[in-house]
Amino acid sequence: MARTSSLLASTTPSVIAPADVTIGHVQLRDLIICPREAGIVNYVHKKSIIEHDLHDPDLAPRPIADLTFVPNTLSSLTLSESPHTLLAAGGQDTEIHLSLHSPSRARALWQFSRKLTGSINNSVLLSRAFDNSHEPRLVVSNNDWTVRLYDVPLRVRWAQDLKCCGTLRLEEPVNHSSISPDGRTLLSVGDSPRIYLHSLLGSAQLSFNRVTTLQIPPAISIHPNSLVASFSTAWSADGLKFAVACQEGVIAIWDVRSTKPLKVLHTSRERGGGDNGWMSDDPWDWTRRASRAPGWGARSVKFGCGGVGGRAGHEVMTYTEHTNLLHVLDARTFETEEIIRVPNISGSKSPPAHTHPPPSVRHSGGRLSARASRRDDSIVIIPPRGAPPRTTSWMSAPPSRMSDRTGGSDEGDTMDLDELEVDCLSRGGSPPPMNSYRPSSPYRPISPSPLSSQTYRPASPPYRPMTPSFHPYPRTSRRTHGEEGEVERAGSVAEYEDVDIAGTCFDPTGAFLYVGTTTGVAEWAVRGSEKRWWGSGQWA
Repeated sequence: MARTSSLLASTTPSVIAPADVTIGHVQLRDLIICPREAGIVNYVHKKSIIEHDLHDPDLAPRPIADLTFVPNTLSSLTLSESPHTLLAAGGQDTEIHLSLHSPSRARALWQFSRKLTGSINNSVLLSRAFDNSHEPRLVVSNNDWTVRLYDVPLRVRWAQDLKCCGTLRLEEPVNHSSISPDGRTLLSVGDSPRIYLHSLLGSAQLSFNRVTTLQIPPAISIHPNSLVASFSTAWSADGLKFAVACQEGVIAIWDVRSTKPLKVLHTSRERGGGDNGWMSDDPWDWTRRASRAPGWGARSVKFGCGGVGGRAGHEVMTYTEHTNLLHVLDARTFETEEIIRVPNISGSKSPPAHTHPPPSVRHSGGRLSARASRRDDSIVIIPPRGAPPRTTSWMSAPPSRMSDRTGGSDEGDTMDLDELEVDCLSRGGSPPPMNSYRPSSPYRPISPSPLSSQTYRPASPPYRPMTPSFHPYPRTSRRTHGEEGEVERAGSVAEYEDVDIAGTCFDPTGAFLYVGTTTGVAEWAVRGSEKRWWGSGQWA
């Protein structure tokens, strides 16, 4: 039986599909995007960027860009007044990949890779310039304590000329940055509780004016050796709210008109790490592979754009934990939170023959989509190419690293231009292999280095694993879907194994939510996405 949800059309995914999303770094989990159309996602697989149509099981996942490195981070920007999409990926050793894509072409219109100045590219972001420039900007958050902005020229003949138009130096390695929807405010976080807000001024050369520096609220309990670091930021579509996710399990939301958090949430530390018995919440252990990272760390926070500015639907915010759990909140009040266990798709098992009626088919943007009209208690598991789709019932279950390389140079440029003749790569090509992939050095070790002397660490508070009965912030009503004993697990959904979450994203309308893991990609529909919601100020 499907569980009801006030925020999603169903707590059961509308589609889940096997996929091998590569997590190149244990702490960096922003590796899936949906830049153009609901159901078509891009994600990282080894040294490639994959396009995967979740709604068409007859189309195999296909590589749309081949890289020379395993990306830590992935971003996209759909160009104004154009069907083209710009992609960017950042790597462990200052690498940057940029490519321009058209929906009518199998290969990129152009692409190039190079190495930038600095250290590890922890996050890349493609953003429109606020000065009405037609050229987008690339925002790179680097482990050398800087945020650098680059102009990205879209003319092919100048494509290799990636010009730095502004550099902001902060007080610690920078893990993530985002820019407000109006393009005028930069939000950055790193290896400390500090949250930086700067206004962007200028055109050809940017300057950064400090607006304020906030602090992430303290965790309920903390290990004496923990590194209080944040790895994800997000702005609401109207630019009035922003959120920060901290690996200590703290998620804080601010209204831009106040320096006091609007809402503070904490993940639960009560759930264990499975049966493997080698989990630690001391980053000094798991960044050296001596143990696994705890599953309750908050990794990726995102706002949907539904219900904002007269759009259909209503606004939700999501965040994911290191493993297993997706949190969905009403982004208007933050008083309702739903926790959903993300399916773990085991590639070693085959789904049994389905017993439910086949799913209905509807049109979506000119293409056939097998999702919305099916029963809430069934999903389509898209098997590898050649096997028929099967329907089964599935329910959700309860639930720093420093681099010594800081003196990089802009070397190693490579560039490929698409030829006008028909290329040999088709959408029907062979899917990427689904075997697990582990790069030779996937961790950013927290080790002594020239930069490590100022890394923020708490003043060794006593470690208390128990949750206190009193908390200074109002509690949010939480619903965890799927209690023990109510779950029907069958086919390719693993029963008890933890699954690492590689990232989350919304489609451009905010009507659909996607979560990528090391075993697959799942889609949920946001409730009310077909309705139009109006704010009080829009009735006038």
